[in-house]
Order: sequence, then structure tokens, then C-alpha cells
Amino acid sequence: MALNSQGNICGVNPVIEAMTGLSAADFLGHNQENLPSAIHRPLLENVDLVHLHISGVDCWLQRETRELKGEGITLLYFQDVTEVYQLRQQNEQLTRQMEELSITDALTGLTNRRALTQMLDAQVTRSRRYQNPLSLALTEILPQNSEAISDELILKVSNYLRDRLRWADVLGRWDGYRFMLMLPETSEEAAITLIENISNGVEDLATAGGQQAPEFRLRFGLAAWGKGLDTKRFTQQVEQALDAAETSMAS
Repeated sequence: MALNSQGNICGVNPVIEAMTGLSAADFLGHNQENLPSAIHRPLLENVDLVHLHISGVDCWLQRETRELKGEGITLLYFQDVTEVYQLRQQNEQLTRQMEELSITDALTGLTNRRALTQMLDAQVTRSRRYQNPLSLALTEILPQNSEAISDELILKVSNYLRDRLRWADVLGRWDGYRFMLMLPETSEEAAITLIENISNGVEDLATAGGQQAPEFRLRFGLAAWGKGLDTKRFTQQVEQALDAAETSMAS
């Protein structure tokens, strides 16, 4: 496509006609403001990638501009890059999906251990800098019989926990039957109250469906951040608290 010094179209080749579905007569003498077909006006925008929506079909054209010195003519070259652009979009979508999968648990959709650790790093750094309270709770599903814990039960517990946390809290799946509750701006006393409130409804959940005896129990371990605790030692502390609670129950 050729433009004169006034910015009016003074020439198009057959490829442009075939690409756009318009004849040369539809283009000649017009500019971006008065081109009869509004859907083709993006061809004259000062952009490298032109998006057209013609007859319900999206297409993308790579545009290159060249000036013919001394002649007052600007040449616009267009290359159909629709397939390349769509492939790039698909790749970006796949990348986003892979990134999402890398930080979420496949079964529950909760934050996974890797992402929890990264988030906890940031929270520990913040608490170390500003001395803000931070608590961690770890809970484990304990079945009441010898049967294996089903995916259905894991989902049931994850949904229960999610519904009872506050908006600022973070819930994630730590491993098989354990869930981590990250509680920013929460003192140990406030965390204990929160865990007690969560525990109060567990029996109703465990006997849902008409069971006479609870299907499972939840065991909780709790730790509050203190000076000198990095992420690794903080998580070790809450795991030890959970183990101690289990030992206490066993005895």
C-alpha cells in the first residue's frame, strides 16, 4: 500500500485486495479518517502489529513502513502473521497454565507446598523487619478406622478449612493428609482462638452422611514466629508441635 504526502492512499497491490476483501477503488484517495470501511482503518494506524476482524475472523498483520526519499511516498508492507500470533497466544496460555500448576495442588486447587514456602519466606521477612505477629498452624486428617483416606475426604476437609479462614489467611496443602494455615498479623493467642473455632465444627463434618461415629479427626499443631526463626526452622517448629499433639493423644 502506498500513501502520498497528504496521507491518502495512492496505490494498493492485488495482495492487499485479496487480504482485505476490498478492491483498489475502495482504498484509493482515502485516508485513515475517511476510509469507507471502518474495520480496515487499523491498516493505517501507526502500529507494528495490525489487528483486523473481517467477516467474523481475526487476523494479524505485521506492518513495515518505508519512505521513498524525494518522492513524498510512504510504502506500507503487510505480512500475514495470524498463525504465528495465534501460536504465540497459545504458548502464553500454556505458560500461564504451567505456572498455575506449579503453585497449586492438583487435587484441591489449594496453594501447594512450594508456593507456601515462598509466601512464608516473604511473611517471615516482613515480621523480622516490622516485628508483626505471624502464626502457623498445621493440621492433619486422622481416620478413625484402618481405611485409607480418600480423595473425597481430602477435598471435604480442604473446603471446610477454606470456608472458615479469614480473607488474609493462606491455606495450602502441605503434603498428603496435612494442610498448612498461614496466619499473618495473628498472635499465638488469636491463632489458638481461631483453631478452636475451626475444631468446634469438625465433628459435625466428620459425622455428615449419617455415620454414628466420626469418620475422622483433625489434629492441629501451632507455632508463632519469634526472633531468630527463619522459614525452615519455623516450619520445623510447627511440625514438631503437630507431632507433640499426636503423641499426647496417643498417650
